[in-house]
Amino acid sequence: MSPVFLGICLVLLIGVIAAVSAPLWRTARSHSDSTDRDAEVDQERAELFIERDVLRHSLRELDIECAQGRLEREDYARLQATDERRLLSILHRLDVLAAAERRPSPAARAPRTENAWRPALAAGLVVAMLSVGIYGFLQWRTINRLVNVQAGMAARTPDPRAMVARLEARLKENPDDVRGQMMAGRSYMALNRMDDAKQAYAKVLELEPGNHEAHYNLGVIMIDQRRFDDPNIFRAALDHFDTVLADLPNQPGVNWYKGLALWYLKRYRETEDAWATAYNNLPPGSPDADFVKQALAKLRRGETPI
Repeated sequence: MSPVFLGICLVLLIGVIAAVSAPLWRTARSHSDSTDRDAEVDQERAELFIERDVLRHSLRELDIECAQGRLEREDYARLQATDERRLLSILHRLDVLAAAERRPSPAARAPRTENAWRPALAAGLVVAMLSVGIYGFLQWRTINRLVNVQAGMAARTPDPRAMVARLEARLKENPDDVRGQMMAGRSYMALNRMDDAKQAYAKVLELEPGNHEAHYNLGVIMIDQRRFDDPNIFRAALDHFDTVLADLPNQPGVNWYKGLALWYLKRYRETEDAWATAYNNLPPGSPDADFVKQALAKLRRGETPI
């Protein structure tokens, strides 16, 4: 429906539209405004999700750097408090948006207006056709606006493969960049490029032999990527886990994988000890705690735990 055609119809039928189509225009404006608000809320929610994930990743990074002694405790507490305050505000805003989405809009609660063209059937037919055209035009405009918003959001969301390509180019020039190799290892794992991840973490350990995250992820990759149950694989993975646990003995994830390696090596008593430590350091009642608890129960009954 062309806007020029709509303008001509409005000029020809100005008298009828003034009396008949006012309710229709109010409904159309209300629908358009509501759609604009929905688009803005969707955009805000997407940006909040991205910032939330970045902050969670930042907090994990702070924990690892503090545990490895690369960050002073005072700096760690200050940065953690800043990130946690911002994360709490983001989570609160997301809750507010979710609650508002569940409430019906005033337009949805408003009673339906009776058709205004019934007294004049002939004029009403013309107005009805015009209304369909107006509604179609408004819908077309709204869809275009939503498409533009989504396109803008997609343009702002970084492509992980492009980010990895830039990181690889940087590491070619400076392969001894420990932080860059760590970022590459995490990115490769996210993209399921496990062989590349192993190479990145091996380079990290070459440059920084005590790096906990590299030891842990290498052990996990060895267990998850194995093609058959070779005891040498599990012993090598166990060495990586023991290196981390020497400094961080209560880490639940590391203890779980250590117990898994021990179970494959048929060292069941040690498996039970490692999984019990993992369970005791997980939040009570969490899905992870329940999973480890079930595995322990099966292990003690002599069943296959996983």
